Amino acid sequence: MFNLFKKKQNQSTDNFDDFPPIGGLMVSKMITNGGKKPRFMYREKRTRPEDSGWRIFSGAESQQYTDNPDNAGIYNPSTILKIDPSIKDILLKGVGSVYERSGDKGAWVKVTDFKMQDDEMLTHRLTENWNIDINNLFERSVEESGSLMYTTGDKTVRIVIWDDKNRKREELYADHLKNAQNRDQSMSETLEIFDLSDGEAARVGYLIEEGDGDKKYSVIYGFSLTDHQVVQAAFYFDDKNDKDWALKTWKSITPAK
Repeated sequence: MFNLFKKKQNQSTDNFDDFPPIGGLMVSKMITNGGKKPRFMYREKRTRPEDSGWRIFSGAESQQYTDNPDNAGIYNPSTILKIDPSIKDILLKGVGSVYERSGDKGAWVKVTDFKMQDDEMLTHRLTENWNIDINNLFERSVEESGSLMYTTGDKTVRIVIWDDKNRKREELYADHLKNAQNRDQSMSETLEIFDLSDGEAARVGYLIEEGDGDKKYSVIYGFSLTDHQVVQAAFYFDDKNDKDWALKTWKSITPAK
């Protein structure tokens, strides 16, 4: 999986200097200078490469205070973790994450009703023949291999498209279904096989679990098929609850009209 947050190995964590290089945190000075603890934080789409996208507040800021840019600063993660180590795991969550707590020592709770800038669904043209619907919070790039990648950090889509000019949809579907049903289980077990075919495209794929060091994550490999065309998409997600996101995004890969 493409992992923006891969940890360095075999280093001391006493001072958090080995924390993954996710970028700078924008933090209220009520926390860094005023002695308050973080109690509300969200991660929006980064504004520049060195920006993590994290915005961290004490919850005591007024709108007037927040509107003054002098009342926030950009800090390394290690600086803020020394103030409050409880946010260590949260800082590794992806773009679009929002968390809050009711007290300085309370448990962090995921927030689902906070709307942030750039949080909207868009239709992207993959090629002249294919579209995908994806949230604007995903960063888009083209890898050296030529694969198209969308990622928030904890959810990633990799896409490759090719022509198979001599084969019809039905033949392509039969071959990919057979491959899914008979794939080698020695490296990873097939956990589920999917058929999401409809009138627009044939879709067949499978779910497995992969690992990256001491971390495991789920992957759905999905193939979208029409006459002479194959879209291979890999959907990586850290949280098993994001399986529905992966399936919905896969089904949104449709022939352009």
